[in-house]
Amino acid sequence: MKTQLYNTLKTSVLALLCITTACTDDLDVTVRDDQNQTTDEFFSNDTAYIQALAKLYAGLAVSGQDGPDSSDISGINAGFGQYLRGFWQLQELPTDEAVIAWGDPDLPVLNSGQWTSSNAFVRAFYDRANFQVSSVNEFLRQTTDAQLAARGVSDALAQEIKQFRAEARFLRALSHYHLIDMFGNIPFFTENDPVIGFIPQQVTRKESFDFIISELLAIEDEMPAPRTNDYPRADRAAVWMLLSKLYLNAAVYTGEAMYTESITYATKIINAGYTLAADYQHLFLADNDQNSAATERIFSIAFDGVNTQSFGGTTFLTHAPVGGSIKPRAFGIDGGWFGLRTTNTFVDLFGSESSTFTIYDYDNDLRLVANDGDVLKAFDADGDFEYLGIDPANTNPAFNTNTVYKFDFLTGIITNGGVAVPAPAMAVAIGPQPVWKDRRAQFYTHKQTLDIENVSNYNNGYAIQKWRNIGTDLMPGSDGTGTHVDADFHLFRLGEVYLTYAEAVVRGGTGGSITEAVNYINQLRERAYGDSSAAINASALTLDFLLAERGRELYWEGKRRTDLIRFGKFTSGSFLWPFKNGAANGASLPPHLALYPIPSTELVANPNINQNTGY
Repeated sequence: MKTQLYNTLKTSVLALLCITTACTDDLDVTVRDDQNQTTDEFFSNDTAYIQALAKLYAGLAVSGQDGPDSSDISGINAGFGQYLRGFWQLQELPTDEAVIAWGDPDLPVLNSGQWTSSNAFVRAFYDRANFQVSSVNEFLRQTTDAQLAARGVSDALAQEIKQFRAEARFLRALSHYHLIDMFGNIPFFTENDPVIGFIPQQVTRKESFDFIISELLAIEDEMPAPRTNDYPRADRAAVWMLLSKLYLNAAVYTGEAMYTESITYATKIINAGYTLAADYQHLFLADNDQNSAATERIFSIAFDGVNTQSFGGTTFLTHAPVGGSIKPRAFGIDGGWFGLRTTNTFVDLFGSESSTFTIYDYDNDLRLVANDGDVLKAFDADGDFEYLGIDPANTNPAFNTNTVYKFDFLTGIITNGGVAVPAPAMAVAIGPQPVWKDRRAQFYTHKQTLDIENVSNYNNGYAIQKWRNIGTDLMPGSDGTGTHVDADFHLFRLGEVYLTYAEAVVRGGTGGSITEAVNYINQLRERAYGDSSAAINASALTLDFLLAERGRELYWEGKRRTDLIRFGKFTSGSFLWPFKNGAANGASLPPHLALYPIPSTELVANPNINQNTGY
């Protein structure tokens, strides 16, 4: 359980961090004085090893050791510098899927693709990912056979620590993958390098790729079988997923296509017993570690509104899209941040809506969450429609406790037998809302324009409401203030595996079949539409279709930049979206922007590093 893992973290003071920070001179990190505990003192307790492992996992979720306002890296706001938020911003903001209204220095240029080597957000993620690598390296230094023998660690614990080391190496491989995807040729350092005074050499993208592959293959059999490790720790399927993703992008990273290998590892996952979540929305709710999403998730970054508070992660992804006329309490949060929206180019991927309904404001804060499969039975003991934080005396005679109603998450439309339920007298009509046949299209359009004239105006561009701090049980998250969010971020899930398999087959990989690929895509589309009306046949399974379908299924999950680059659409003029290269209707980008620049601070600190071409 994620709570157990992060309670372990919460109760530990990690001396480990004190000795990871000097691994590279360019990593400007801050460590508390009360962590000045010697390594031997820290590891004198057998529980220290799981505590240290917990810190490595939490490195993806928290910004620092002293709560949401602290940070392991300096030079940027703690929330902006959190791992997942930094990763997400670099993967989504330069694409058609997302724009952000805020004017923080260096942030608006992420929308337009006009960053430089001094960009604070580029540097923040570069430093954060390298800090994660440094943390893993130190864990590996402190858990060698010689170290364990010197400390008198029992054979049973030593065997358990062997698995911990495999998990740590997976986490390092994950960060190395993010670094080569975004920065290409990177500084390289492992646990075998000295801590003090070592200046890393730069290695090529292919050399890093080969190292990551070798690491993953080496630990594959040391990881627990799929779905047997404590959540949210990695298992063998997470290793397979990272291998499959690396091989899918191998032509970009190394110049050599490896689609057959991608199919091999995607197939291993498909055969490991995972199934799609019953409802797409379940993947993004506060209880998505336990609801039907549990059958689909492969590797997740876990968040807890009490134990792992930060202003990044799903707290960012839930708050930042909320603004305008959206009701924050309907999403289990204390307020919107008036930031994120999407472009008309991305909305067009979903085609035209099926119909338009009038939506109602039910006393301002209707509890807007479906229970199971979009079926809502949200009634209190008196038979009144339940509200979130509203006086229970506000009754709604239009609802009957013995009737099952259908509910659309974003629109507030409630139907009985396909007919919209009449609004009660206390409801206020607030305007029409389009509803798309594809239920993955979770756009909020009321008082939002489709087109964006001014990125800094929140009401320009449809809002997306994908994450919610409310569970399928209709209860808000564990943080009673509504500030920090419980929803986990499923970094790897079966839906992406199906899309990876299909793409690798279409690109010519062997070991799979078009028939199976079509079957997997149609499973995703049947979940999205609620029936088989949107099923495709083999002739429709083209690369253009797959890029669009990846957008529809995986949007705002940190995939889009990598996908657009692999499909040759990120910098080229063949696919444009608003504000690409700063143009209102989009323009092609210089090819070198397919990689981010090595931060100027790194170039100053490390004479072995050369800047990426074009910067």
